[in-house]
Amino acid sequence: MKTTVHIIHWISNIAGAGALVLGLLHWFANISFLSAHMWFGLVVTLALLALSIVLLLTRGMRVAGALGIIYAMIIPLFGMNQFLLLIGDWHWLVRVAHLLVSAGAMGFVGIMSARYLKLKQAEGKDAPQMSAPQTVR
Repeated sequence: MKTTVHIIHWISNIAGAGALVLGLLHWFANISFLSAHMWFGLVVTLALLALSIVLLLTRGMRVAGALGIIYAMIIPLFGMNQFLLLIGDWHWLVRVAHLLVSAGAMGFVGIMSARYLKLKQAEGKDAPQMSAPQTVR
């Protein structure tokens, strides 16, 4: 499972960076790759959901897993409906909130991945060491 968590973390980082770059291009330079931006956002959300399921099945991380699942449901709802919120001069607040919610999802994946790996490493150290079998004479 540790390898799976590493892969989920890297996928989230790469997709999150892609979504961030495309979102900022749309916001500041009026260069629109919104479909690709939404696909990258979907990948980040699915990575968060996958990690949350792993956490939900891990003793000591179940609350974080449940919170991650709730967060993964909020992200697409907010992202897809942001164009309907505060239309006009105040819409920049919605864009900033969208950026913060998305960055929060990437941060959640990073922090929870690190905690999961630290927990598994500690479990490995606490496990009794098997010694070589002794021969009876």
